[in-house]
Amino acid sequence: MTTSGSPAAPTAAELWAQARGHVDLGRPDTGYRLGGRALARLGHERLPADVAGALRARILITMADAQVELGQIEPATSLLDAAVAASPSTLPVVQASRGVLLARTGRLAAAGEQFDAAVEALARAGGSRHNLIRARLWRGMLHLAEARLDAAEIDCQAAADLGRQAGLDAAVVIATHNLGLVKYVSGDLPGALQEMTRAQELSAQVRPGVRALDRARVLLAAGLLAEAQEVAEQAERHFAAERSRVELADTLLVTAEIDLLAGDADAARSAARRAARTFAAAHHARGVLTARVMETRAQAQVRAGRRPPSPRRARADAELADALARTLLDNGMVEDARAVRLLQAQALLEVGDLAGAEQAAGLAAELGRATTRVGRSRSRAPRLPLIATELHTRVVNARVEFAQGNRSAGLLHIRRGLDELAAYQARFGSQDLQSASAVHGLELTRLGLRTALQTRSPAAILQWLERSRAASTRLAAVRPSADGVLAQELSQLRVATFRARQAQLAGEPDPDLENEVDQLRRRVRSRSWLVGGSGAVNRPLTLAAVQRRLATAGGHHGGPGGVSIVAPFRGAGRFHALVITARSARYLQLGPDFGLESTLNRIIGDLNILADHRVLAPLRRVARTSLESGLNRVAEYIAAPVEPLVDDGPVIVAAAGSAAIVPWALLPGLSGRAISVSPSVTAAVAGMGRTAEEFRHGVLAVAGPEVPHGIQEAQVVSEVYSSCPSDGPTELLVGEAATGRAVLDAIPHGGLVHIAAHGHHEPDNPLFSGVLLADGLLYGYDVAPNPALPSQVVLSSCDVGRTDDRPGGEPLGLVAALLRSGVSTVVAGTSRISDRVAAAVMTAYHQRLYKGESPAIALAGAIKTAAETEDDPAPFTCFGAGL
Repeated sequence: MTTSGSPAAPTAAELWAQARGHVDLGRPDTGYRLGGRALARLGHERLPADVAGALRARILITMADAQVELGQIEPATSLLDAAVAASPSTLPVVQASRGVLLARTGRLAAAGEQFDAAVEALARAGGSRHNLIRARLWRGMLHLAEARLDAAEIDCQAAADLGRQAGLDAAVVIATHNLGLVKYVSGDLPGALQEMTRAQELSAQVRPGVRALDRARVLLAAGLLAEAQEVAEQAERHFAAERSRVELADTLLVTAEIDLLAGDADAARSAARRAARTFAAAHHARGVLTARVMETRAQAQVRAGRRPPSPRRARADAELADALARTLLDNGMVEDARAVRLLQAQALLEVGDLAGAEQAAGLAAELGRATTRVGRSRSRAPRLPLIATELHTRVVNARVEFAQGNRSAGLLHIRRGLDELAAYQARFGSQDLQSASAVHGLELTRLGLRTALQTRSPAAILQWLERSRAASTRLAAVRPSADGVLAQELSQLRVATFRARQAQLAGEPDPDLENEVDQLRRRVRSRSWLVGGSGAVNRPLTLAAVQRRLATAGGHHGGPGGVSIVAPFRGAGRFHALVITARSARYLQLGPDFGLESTLNRIIGDLNILADHRVLAPLRRVARTSLESGLNRVAEYIAAPVEPLVDDGPVIVAAAGSAAIVPWALLPGLSGRAISVSPSVTAAVAGMGRTAEEFRHGVLAVAGPEVPHGIQEAQVVSEVYSSCPSDGPTELLVGEAATGRAVLDAIPHGGLVHIAAHGHHEPDNPLFSGVLLADGLLYGYDVAPNPALPSQVVLSSCDVGRTDDRPGGEPLGLVAALLRSGVSTVVAGTSRISDRVAAAVMTAYHQRLYKGESPAIALAGAIKTAAETEDDPAPFTCFGAGL
């Protein structure tokens, strides 16, 4: 009996409802403890025998479900048996819970039988739909585990529909999230993230650990390693707090995969071993095997990194892999067995056992064909996003061919593998994901480089170069449809960033504003991942085709001499270059890696000093001397060796990463030449002659704040084209009118945009690089979905020509974002530029464009003209199609 005014103690039924809710939300430890309290309370309540029996059964089922998630299989089995004994009418619910238990311990066929019986009985019974929804959700996940995608989708969609009808919001959230998992297993990563984001917007509280783990898997498949690690850590903290053993072990495997892709094999092996122990403690036999597969993969990477190599270790690993593959097949884990056979073949190659390696690779191929045949028997073939396994297959097969002396056949495997990677990247409509997913092809790319260099064939090396950076060179322009929510969040981000910057400049940084900026950035970036790609992959040009294009380029570029291509690249600790003209093609081994990044940092620092006229003369003299030394160093190692091989005319520099942001026009031996920089030889030569008179489609001149000569420069640009007959207007935006929204609305489609504004390069997240306008930064994220897209963008007063490489070697930055969105040409600085020099160069540049010169020719001439009156350097670069 309670005292007056004190709350009544919860009943057993109320405690059970709380326990059920906690287990459904992913808090099994809390749910189990509440179930124990419910049982104790039930012993003190005087309920009719049938009511008490039914309630007791429900409590026991809930506690059993919690025990399953906690890895306590035997106690859970006993609880389910006790539930049926307490109330035989609860058998269908017990069958559903027993199905989960069986699935968690790897007995999938038996689990399917239990789920089918439960769903049939619960659907026939009518009444509350809660148990039927849970049964269909669980059965859907079993279908998914066995790649029955159509069946999984049907169950998940049915659970979502039943949840909406019954007003069970948590069930709708889980079902929606699980529909994302179906898309993930089918290989549709943007669709998976879309469904998971929709579930997150419905509620962030339902099973947060499991949903974080699933999202980490999707991000990992997309190559977003840092983001996947962050989400996986959230899941691990949740599962550790709730003592959810199986999910914790699954999270450790995701962490191990991240470590492997990041190159930390020791950490991956350690995480895999922890996962195996955790699975074993939870009596999860299939989980233990999955962890052993991960440990085998990590061990292969550890072995590859050891010098000198250990044949004894490789032989032992091959024997362990053989035994593991047999065990995996006995347990029906075909895809895992395939991956292990590839690892076995790799180890046997290391000990020189070619026959054994060929046999293991053949067994892996047969397993791959077996899974394909199974898939074709269904209405939709299961397609797990196992791009890493597909590419590893190509690596192993290529190495077997090389060991047999079949170089051509080995190179064919590499080319096909890189084509498969490009097709995978093309499924994304996000430049971010396209660039990040290249990390899956690192091993194949490195093998391709080594093999292509061994041939010393310019034709073979060109094919490798063009295929190795697919997002930069081969994928169609990314033009996602306009997203109103994304545009709104970008606008909010622009304002928040501007306010945070003003607070910092005032010496009073605002932590709340900075947190708002961080959260908005996360939302913007995540939203960009939801767009699917076209799937289109361009075929790279052959060397002969490139030379034919160069031979006909004389009439396009408007300058003397033929066009030459210089493609510098780095590999095996050295610099290399291809030099291609209409009449010749040469491969050069330039020399050892001389520290290009550190030299470039010094060059950029010196240029930044010389761009600031407030710097005292003595320091400027030091910077000028240092700049000359740095430029000479780069020229000595890269430019000087190729100079005798190029024609007298313009030069296309096909480069990515650090080599792309070298101020080529300032290098001794190249200064004065028209130079166009592009990551793709194919795109560069295909675009020759297409950039003439873009201004006839309209011109937009913009001046941002804090640029001393910016308004005058924009006015001059506008005046240059004001009398030009065109099919588009010439517009001028300056002062408070030069906002991000105004610029986006005024972009002339196919025309020219000139922006005189300070820039901001964001090395950690290059698509947040941008130019500073009246209301804040205009980002790389802003441009791609805009309905109108210019053909040429000129960024005259900033250093956003800089770029950063992703772990897979793909460059990303504002210039790359503009080019990949479909802009043909971008003129920008790779360091700060004196406002006076920028104004002088840009005036001459637009006058020359107006006369019909191509962008690269016009820029070279403008820099030369400005040098006659200005002492400061003009580190402008023409990116993209400039000739």
